[in-house]
Amino acid sequence: MHRITRRQLVQGIGAAGVVLPGSWPGAWAQASTKSDPGLILGKGPPGWCDEAKNGGATVRWNDEDQAWWMWYYARDNNYPEGVAPAFGTGRIALAKSADGISWERYKGHLTGGAIMDWSSNPEDFDSTHIGSGDILRHEDEWLLWYFGGDSTTPTELGGYPVPEGYQFKGYRCRPGVARSKDGINWTRIRGAATGGASVDIGDNIYGAFPNGIHDGDRFLMYYTTLSPRIVYWETKVAESTDLVNWRVLGNIEWSDDPARWELGGSNTRHILPNPDPGGRRWLMLYTALDARLPRYPRVIGAAESDDGLLWHRKYDDPILHMGPINNFDSGGVAYPQLVPHDDGRLFLYYYGFAHILNTIEPTRGIGLAISETGRLTDFRRVRT
Repeated sequence: MHRITRRQLVQGIGAAGVVLPGSWPGAWAQASTKSDPGLILGKGPPGWCDEAKNGGATVRWNDEDQAWWMWYYARDNNYPEGVAPAFGTGRIALAKSADGISWERYKGHLTGGAIMDWSSNPEDFDSTHIGSGDILRHEDEWLLWYFGGDSTTPTELGGYPVPEGYQFKGYRCRPGVARSKDGINWTRIRGAATGGASVDIGDNIYGAFPNGIHDGDRFLMYYTTLSPRIVYWETKVAESTDLVNWRVLGNIEWSDDPARWELGGSNTRHILPNPDPGGRRWLMLYTALDARLPRYPRVIGAAESDDGLLWHRKYDDPILHMGPINNFDSGGVAYPQLVPHDDGRLFLYYYGFAHILNTIEPTRGIGLAISETGRLTDFRRVRT
């Protein structure tokens, strides 16, 4: 039997009417009496590289330092206007923590304390900004999957006009990989694609938000593409044995039709060995976009896979919804990173942004929800 893709299914659904936020159970919780539960790292102090925006956190335990390390993207107030304005990317920064909850920024050697900057070569794919995607400890080094944008302004791609909101420099993003012995000083692994990127993106607006795993035989890189033809975010996967030459395998596949809350696709994810011994080999937490609602609010879902290519959604509902209306994450939750702890708890780091009507700071930042039971359905936002 011919299997239609999720994108084809969404195209065939058409406009089914707009669902108001209040009609979706759980989507808008009662406003909290405490300020911004979940927020663990907001904007940085004046002069720091993240004084304007941050996000895209990846958290790993560093044995040598005996501490949790968080790599994240950062943008300061001096960043040029008109470069990928909806993104918070610019440079990559680092923070450290003893418990994974309270964090202290690390003062790196680059502008504003950053540890990685965009390329100074205007011909490179990452010459205007960079953003963190994922970190993998492989053999005796750290591998960083990241993305960056160049100075071109997309207006038409493949004969289709680019939506006005993406007609800015920096949105033509491509993924790349860097390596480091200490997690602070990074060397780019120059890929075989345009400007040293890992893969090319064809007529897509961007290829961004990459993640990487090693399945024992090869590296698999997952990244997001957005086409000007339809507002639908797809996840592509590529394979490599040397981190330089990548072969694009196509879109990941799903065993089931999309749920009502993921009709816009998914745009960020975290893939890791499944901490559930009774589950399939790989676990993916992913950001789903709800195409029924204005501005495509983001929630986080979960899926499993045996081979990293065909995925099975675990639950009928998201495992983390947007926060209450007055919270920093009332507009959506995205960029999930799951960290299992030795005591059985699960730490879910995410990027949150406020609803358009919530203009009181903080309006974005890095959040944390913890499952004390170790179940993916039991996450609660921390209160710091």
